[in-house]
Parts: sequence; structure tokens; C-alpha cells
Amino acid sequence: MLIPLLSLQYDRIQALAEAWLAHGAQAFGVYANGRALAYWPAGQRLLAPDITAPIYQYGEVAGELRLTGLRDEAARRRLQAEANLIGYILQLEYELQCMTADLVATQDQQLALYRLTQAMRDLVTIRETLDTVIVEAKRMVKAQAGFATYVPTNGGEPLLVQSSPQRLSPESIWRLHWQLQTEDRPIVLNESDGDLRRPPGVRNLLLLPIRVRGMIMASIGLIDRSGDFGAPELKLGRAIAEQASAQIERILLYQEMIEQARLRSEMDLARRVQTDLLPRTLPEVPGLDLYAYSRPALQVGGDFFDFITVPNHPFIFTIGDVSGKGVSAALLMSMTRTALHSKAQFMPSPTPASVMRQSNEDLYNDFTRIGVFATVFVGQYEAEHREIAYANAGHAPVIYRPRSGNAELLLADNTAIGILPVNHFQNRYLPLRPGDLLVVATDGFSDARNADDEMFGIERLLIAIDELAERSAREIADGLFSAIDRFSAGHPQDDDQTLIVLKGAEP
Repeated sequence: MLIPLLSLQYDRIQALAEAWLAHGAQAFGVYANGRALAYWPAGQRLLAPDITAPIYQYGEVAGELRLTGLRDEAARRRLQAEANLIGYILQLEYELQCMTADLVATQDQQLALYRLTQAMRDLVTIRETLDTVIVEAKRMVKAQAGFATYVPTNGGEPLLVQSSPQRLSPESIWRLHWQLQTEDRPIVLNESDGDLRRPPGVRNLLLLPIRVRGMIMASIGLIDRSGDFGAPELKLGRAIAEQASAQIERILLYQEMIEQARLRSEMDLARRVQTDLLPRTLPEVPGLDLYAYSRPALQVGGDFFDFITVPNHPFIFTIGDVSGKGVSAALLMSMTRTALHSKAQFMPSPTPASVMRQSNEDLYNDFTRIGVFATVFVGQYEAEHREIAYANAGHAPVIYRPRSGNAELLLADNTAIGILPVNHFQNRYLPLRPGDLLVVATDGFSDARNADDEMFGIERLLIAIDELAERSAREIADGLFSAIDRFSAGHPQDDDQTLIVLKGAEP
């Protein structure tokens, strides 16, 4: 450091020398390790100085001042003071150079991190991000190789990315990854430490966690730096890991937005399927006051209702609910409705029991293979006898109220479609004279919940039907929907709500 200082401060040191010569000294010089660095006058090397004064830098002798021609104590004190001043300037110069080097290194690191951010800005996959991080991290910390791991939390396949050349086997890398998960902090393995975790053939290794959403979802490893991995490399590595974490978070949010958009599209499609398959108009059947309506939930379900009117055949209606929700339930609902409709329309002499039996046989294999079932109610109105013949495959609630009695729940006497390969359905009969009432709904009514997570239940449904029984079929349906809405205020609709109301009327 003394030679650079002489270059920077030569004029000042020369001024000191000239002052000594003017004061009567014969020669003045600056030495280091016994070698002359500068001396005045020219040609006077001060081989045998009369006075010397050491120049100290951080407690170590960096050089000395030599003086010939003066020997008094005042000259000795003055020379030592000047040596101390030069030592102080030397320390300041060294510190300034260190600060400058730190600033340059910091600026280089900030520029490198900025380049890393820019490079990752348009990346949309985790693999691309890890590839870029490895390349930039190797360059910044001057490592010869690198790798990165990523373990998604949604059960997806773990990802391993390595740079070229590959220094470690996948087994060794995953072992390090799970070690990092256990220790929950960066791992530094230098050759000088003698750490037994250091893989064979690796001189040194720095392994950094990449935290995403509070968990170590990824890691980056850097291998074989020319020097040991120390505090500066660890600090820089943490900054790189933070950049990678932010980018992975952005990618996950982007993927979630895409998935949500896809799900919304599927839900819209399912709702259109349901809506398009429901009858657009209500049939006019002599002797019946009829109304039906389906109100889908935000989550699409498998509710449906249908009317089959064939010349010279009794009027048939169906209502059902396929287990599950979403697009799959909507598609299975379509299958179930189509099977019932075709049997009721094309069988020579359809009855509720025969329509249900044939539909169950058609659907059983498909339903069993994918593990679903459907509750179905099929009714047939016999105008001549003013009665309803019906078959019930596990469907509820079905409520009958005679004109002069109270509403009562009719229990299903057969299992749902898709449960058994052969189901022995039987026709049941109900009178439907003027004033008699039959309400067939899906469980979206009885299972509706309020803000306290309390169910509406069958009892409330029976009471509501008794209160509405004197009104028209349309008014009864509207009243039931209103009762459900009042009860469920503050709680979203969980399931589709579908019902058919049949009330006996004068022909």
C-alpha cells in the first residue's frame, strides 16, 4: 500500500523532504522492507541514517522514514509525527479503496440481480425460471455447476434442473434437498470444513432454500467455486433465492388464474347443458294444474326434470338428481334424462316401473364404472282414474297432500339408479282429484342451510306446503322458493333447487 500512496501523495511527501533539507538535514527518504522507495536529494540513499521513524498500518510496520544530518530529540519527535501522519493517511487510503471495491461489487451484484429480474420477467413456467436462475447464479458467484429442485404442494411431479456439466446424481441432489428441508436454513459445505455431508468429488457447495408461501418449495445449489463459499456469497445467494421465490409466486398465481378461468368456463358450459335440456314450456294436461322450475346453484349439480307427452299415451313426468357436481354431473344428468325420456317415449306401453327398470339396466354399467348414482322419480298421470302412478328410485323429498288432509312425506321404496344391476321397481298409486297436491323436489330444498349452518329440513317443508296448499301450482312453487330464500339469507345456495308441483284441477 505504501508505493501507491507515494504515487498519490508524492508532492506532499516531497514537500516534507524539502522542509527537512531546509532545516539542515543532509538527506530524507521513505523505505519499505529495507528498500528505498523515494529519497531526497537525488543520489542520497541514506544507507546509515541518523534517525528512523516506523510507519504503522493497523499495528503492522508498513515502512519507515529515514533522516541523515540531524540527531536531536526535537528532530526525532518531528520525524515520528510525520511517520504517524503518513500511516494515518495510509489507513484512510486503504479503507477508501476497500469501500470503493465494496461499492463496485455491490453495484455489480445489483446490476446482475436486475438482469436476473429482467430475464425472468416473461417466463411462465417453473422450469424456465429455474434454468435462468442457475445460469445467472453460477455467473454471479463464479461456480462451475449448479442445480435446482422444485416440489409442488398440489401433489404434482417434483422437478429437477441441472446445469452442464452435471456434477451430482439425482439421488444425491434429492438427498441434499430433503436435508435442507430438515435443517430449514442454507447449507454451506467447504472442503476445509471436513463436513461429511459434502458429496464425493465436490470441492465445495452452497445450497439455498427458495421459500414460496411460507414453505421451502424449491432450492438452488451451486457447486465448486474457486474459493470457499463465505458470507458475501451467502448474502448474494439469498438475494438470488428471493428473486426466484418472487418469480415462482407470480407463476403460481398466473397458473391459478388460468385454472380458475377454465373452471368458470366449464361451469358455464355445464349450466348451459342443464338449462338447454330442461323443458322450455310447460305442457297443458287436462285435470292438472302443473308447474316446474329449476334454480341452479353457483356450483353446477345434476338436477333435471322432464315431461313426455305422446299422443294416445298417458302424460309422464320425471325428476332426478345425479350425485356429484360440476361438468361431470351435468353430463351424467344428460345421460340419465335421455335414457328415461327415450324409454317413456318409445316403449309401447310405458309405466313408471318399466321406464325406471329399463333405464337402470342401461345406465348401471356406466354409473358403476365411475362410481355415481342418480335418484329419480317417474310419475304417470291417469286422467281417466284421476290418479298418479309412480316409481321412486331413492328420491326425496316427495310430498303428497290430499285436499282434506295434511302434507306427508312419501318414502322411496327402491334404491337409486346405478346401485344394483337389477332393481324390482313397482308402481305405486296416489289419487289426484281436484285440490289434491303432489310436490316432488330435489334435496336442494330440504338441505338448504342458513347462516348458522342449520338445515331447512323436511318438517319446515311440510309446514310450508300446508300453508300454501290452497294456491295455484305456480304460486305454491314461488312460495316454497321464497320460504327457502328467507331461511337461507346470508348463506349461499349450495345445491340446485328443482321441483315439480302437480295439483288436481277440474278438467
